Amino acid sequence: MVNRFECELMKKINSGENLSMDEYQKVSVIAKEEIKFLVRNGIALTPLNYFLWFDIFCYLNETGKKLSDPEIIGLFKERYPDESVIETAILKINRADRKIVRQIAEEVSREIDEIIVSLDSHSETIEKHVKSVEKTTEELPDRTLKEMLENVVQALNEIKSQNEGLKAKLQESKKELENVYERLNQTEKNVLVEFLSEIASKRSFEKVLKDMFADFKARNYPFAILMVKLDNFDRLVEKEGEKAGKIILQEIARKFKKLLRANDIVAYYDDSVFGILIPGVTFGHAIRIGERIRKSVEDSIISLNGKTIRVTVSVGIAVARKDMDEMDLIAKALEALELAEKEGGNAIKTDLDVELEK
Repeated sequence: MVNRFECELMKKINSGENLSMDEYQKVSVIAKEEIKFLVRNGIALTPLNYFLWFDIFCYLNETGKKLSDPEIIGLFKERYPDESVIETAILKINRADRKIVRQIAEEVSREIDEIIVSLDSHSETIEKHVKSVEKTTEELPDRTLKEMLENVVQALNEIKSQNEGLKAKLQESKKELENVYERLNQTEKNVLVEFLSEIASKRSFEKVLKDMFADFKARNYPFAILMVKLDNFDRLVEKEGEKAGKIILQEIARKFKKLLRANDIVAYYDDSVFGILIPGVTFGHAIRIGERIRKSVEDSIISLNGKTIRVTVSVGIAVARKDMDEMDLIAKALEALELAEKEGGNAIKTDLDVELEK
C-alpha cells in the first residue's frame, strides 16, 4: 500500500541524488498546492505535517489526479493508517537530501507571505468600503435603509476581523517553518517522541520560558520549572531495545499531560529528559506537583511485549527569581536534577537543595 503513493521525485529526494532545475521547479509547484490545501483545511503547518502531506501531493502531481479535499484527506488516511507507518515516514527525513527539505520549506514560507499580502490587500479594500458605506449611511433619511447598511458594515468588519485572525495564524506557522531545517536535524528519538506524544519541542519550550520570564518580571507572576529524567534509561534501552525505549517515553509523556493542567507546558527537552513549565505556583506547590509526578510514575505499569515494566524518575525543581534569566533557571533545575540522580534516583531536589549542598 505504501508503494502505491510513492512518486519518482520523492524516490530521488530520498536517495540523495541531485535534482535538475525542472525538478526544483516541480518541488515549488507541489509545495504551493500543498500549502493552499493545508490552509484551506485548517491543518497545522508544522514541519512534520508538511513533510507527510508533501508525499501525498507529490503523488497527485505525478499521476495527474484531480481530487476534492475530502478525497485527498481520504488518501492521507490510507497512506498513513497508523502510527507505525507515520513513524517510518518520519525516519525517512534523516535520509532525505537536506537541501531539498530546505527548498520545500522556503517555497511554503514564500507562499504564506503571498497569502498574507493578499489578506492585507483584502482588508484595505474592506476598510475603504466600510468608510464609503458609513458615509452613505449618515446621509440617508430612510431608517430602514440605514439599518440595512449598518448590517453591511457589521458584516464587512467581521470579515476584516477574520482576515486578521487568519493572518496571525499564518504568521505563527511561518515562524515554525523557518525553524524546519533545525528541527529536522534533531535526533530521531526527539522528533518521534514530540510528534507521536503531541508534546512541545525543546525550542518551543525555551520560547515559552522566555515569555514567562518577561511576564514574571513585568507582573511578578510566579512560575516553576521541573526537569524530569527517567532513571537508568540507557540501561533499560540496552536490555529492552530502542523500540521499547520509545514506547516508554511516549507513555511517560502522555502520563505527564494527563497529570498536569491545560496551561502547563510539557516538552521533550533532551535525551530521556522532559521539561515542564508550571505557571502561577509557589515553591511549596511546585514541590507537591513534582512529588505527584514522581509517585505517579513509580506506581505506573507499562505493558511491553507481553511483560510489565516499572520505571522511576528523578525531578529537579527551580522557581523563577528576579535575579535570574531563563537560562539561569534551566541550569538551576538541571543541577537539582543531577543532585536527585546522585542520591540514587526516584527523588526530588530543588535549587535550594543544591545551594545547601555547596
